[in-house]
Amino acid sequence: MRQLSLTPAAGKRLIGKAIAKHSEVLNALKGGTVVVIAGTTNSYVAEELLAIIGQSNDFRRDHFFRGIVLPPAYTKKEDGRSPDESGFSGDVVIKDGVW
Repeated sequence: MRQLSLTPAAGKRLIGKAIAKHSEVLNALKGGTVVVIAGTTNSYVAEELLAIIGQSNDFRRDHFFRGIVLPPAYTKKEDGRSPDESGFSGDVVIKDGVW
């Protein structure tokens, strides 16, 4: 038996690609609603889904998170939030193939 290791980013990308290939998700992209809530793993899911519908250009994976814990050395506001949340465009809602 072989064993391999994935980096966290590679694992998240793999999850994103797998969800983007799921038949129910593909059907919902064409004629339904798909909602991807912000999160570090979900950022990869959103990126893959938006690529399928050709609308990934304005998506920023690096600002698509909630509840992330930053190391002490990182600059943050008094409430612990990131000092720059300007890149967060909100959750991804795709309805009938349009974001």
